[in-house]
Amino acid sequence: MSENVNARWELAQSHEKALWNSVTEKYLLEHSKHYAKKAEIILEEAQRNFKDLSKLKILQVGCGPMDVINEIRVGEKHSIDPLADFYKKKFNFNYKDTHFVNGMGENLPYKDDFFDVIIFANVLDHTSNPGKVLSEIKRVLKPNGIVRIEAHFYQEGFIRLAKVFGFFKKRLTGKVFNPCHPHMFRRKELNEMIREYFKIYSEKTGEDIEKGLRNLNDIRKFMKGEKLTRKLPAFFGLLGIINYTTLCRKN
Repeated sequence: MSENVNARWELAQSHEKALWNSVTEKYLLEHSKHYAKKAEIILEEAQRNFKDLSKLKILQVGCGPMDVINEIRVGEKHSIDPLADFYKKKFNFNYKDTHFVNGMGENLPYKDDFFDVIIFANVLDHTSNPGKVLSEIKRVLKPNGIVRIEAHFYQEGFIRLAKVFGFFKKRLTGKVFNPCHPHMFRRKELNEMIREYFKIYSEKTGEDIEKGLRNLNDIRKFMKGEKLTRKLPAFFGLLGIINYTTLCRKN
C-alpha cells in the first residue's frame, strides 16, 4: 500500500470509528430486522446451490458491529473487519458466534477454497485496494461457492462535481470530501471490476439506472413515483449512492 493510499484509508477508518462511536446497541438492534430479511434472501439462494445448509461455511467481509452474518442461524459463521477490536469493546454482542476477527479484506486469514458463501455488503468503496479484496474473496471461495456483493455507484455528473467540490474543499478547509469512502465508482467500472474475478449470474441496480439515465424512456420510468430530491439529480446525471447487488461465482 503506497503512503498516499494508506493515509487516505487510515483517514476513512478514523471517520468510520467516530461514526460508530456515536451509535448505540439499541439503534443496531432496531435495525436487525433489515439484516434478518437479507439473511433470508441469502439462505434462499444458498438452498438452491447446497443440499445441507447446516454444513455451510459462511464469511462476511467488512461486517461492521452488526450485519447480515449476525442474523444467519445455520452453518459455521465467520466475520472480519478492520475495526473488529473496537466493536468488541464498545458493543455487548455475541461475536464468538461469528468468529469475529480484526483484519483487512486485502489479506484474508483463511485457507484457499474454504467458504461456501461470502457476503460483501457495501464495503468495496471503503477498502484501500478493491481489486486485491476481490482477489482475496475469490481465493477463499470454494469452486462451487457463491458470493453476494452489494456496492454503491454514482452517476457520472455526480463524480465530476464531487471532484471539483473536493478540490476546493481541500484547498480552503484542508478537509477531504466524503472521508469515509476512499473510492467512488461509476456503474460500468464497478461491473467490470467484479467481472474480472467472478462470473455474475444475477444482478440488480436499485433504481435501475444505467449509463447516467441518457435514455429518455429510462428517465421517465425512474422519475415516476420518485421524490423530487432524487428526480432532479437523476435527470441531470447527478445522482449519488445508487445501490447495486450481484450474485457471483468464480470465473
